[in-house]
Amino acid sequence: MRVARLVLSSVLILASSSRLISQQSTATPQRDPQALAVLKQTVTAMGSSVPGDSTATGTVTITAGSDTEVGTIKILTRGSRQTLEQIATASGTTQAVYSNGVANDSNHTATKTNYSLELAASSQGALFPLPLLSAILSSADSALQYIGQENIDGAGCHHLRTWNTYSSQPDLQYLSSFSYREIWINASTGLPVKIAYSMRAASGAEPSIAVEISYSKYQPTGGVQVPFQVSKSLNGTPWMTITISSVSFNTGLTDSTFSTQ
Repeated sequence: MRVARLVLSSVLILASSSRLISQQSTATPQRDPQALAVLKQTVTAMGSSVPGDSTATGTVTITAGSDTEVGTIKILTRGSRQTLEQIATASGTTQAVYSNGVANDSNHTATKTNYSLELAASSQGALFPLPLLSAILSSADSALQYIGQENIDGAGCHHLRTWNTYSSQPDLQYLSSFSYREIWINASTGLPVKIAYSMRAASGAEPSIAVEISYSKYQPTGGVQVPFQVSKSLNGTPWMTITISSVSFNTGLTDSTFSTQ
């Protein structure tokens, strides 16, 4: 699975880096009232509450330079703090798991690589955005900032910025600068249009990967607005296009499905 391995190897390099302490200070969480109101409206528009668990399957096209692979994808969530994303092609399978602040991935040989806490701070899956946005909204440690209105693909959008201050966990406050996310919300529908963030394994000169995830073709499914078309770019270059074919909720996924051991 050549293309997937190219990206996976970049993430593995990040994950193997030693942990360094961020120099950015962490302030008491500040929640801009306008940003908070927009995010509340978004979670309500998507379905008000997060399903106990979700399973989405579909097809995926991965492009890196002149190489293209086509395969299948499975996106699992449990509550608002556990995600699993699995990609399979004829060459093999890769998988990324996030569970309550800890994350890892595995390649086609099932070799697992544990992420540093810095890398895990930005590793909660965002291909299905409702659990992530709900987690941000419900966490007293989450700061919110309203940046302004911007135009995305011809639609007026609210631009929000959020980050985890780790105010309730003083020993982890050095992770705050690794948790920043930019969120664009369609001002008419209240639905997410794009989420952007950077993945880094440590501070200083450690390399980063800029990630952008875009959502479209929302459909109501089981009382939840689901984006059936998702695209993901790395460092400004389109990488992955996902077409969802089926979605199910509350099927009884257990904690063991999201094991990071």
